[in-house]
Amino acid sequence: MFAVISIYQLEQMLSQGQRLLLIDLRTEAEYRQSHLQGAVNIPYDCLEEGTLTCYRDIPLLFYCTHGGKSMQAARELSRRGWQAASLGSGIQYYHGKYLVSG
Repeated sequence: MFAVISIYQLEQMLSQGQRLLLIDLRTEAEYRQSHLQGAVNIPYDCLEEGTLTCYRDIPLLFYCTHGGKSMQAARELSRRGWQAASLGSGIQYYHGKYLVSG
């Protein structure tokens, strides 16, 4: 089962320095415009389980613009045994201190 987290929970997790891998599923152009500090950009269409193998023991937190693609990715990887979560509302509403603007 995958978790869906809120913007508030995201802010808490990042402030506490929780060990996780932030994965931005948007296009490279969207990522360059803005992204979460420390996030890696793996566009949804390029996401493959093998790409993430070296992060098998780290919780994954996916995000996209509105939350739909991140929920799909988290659900699929969770089914395969990964610790996966999705930012439910997407990054569209996040304006906190961990937002990096290009």
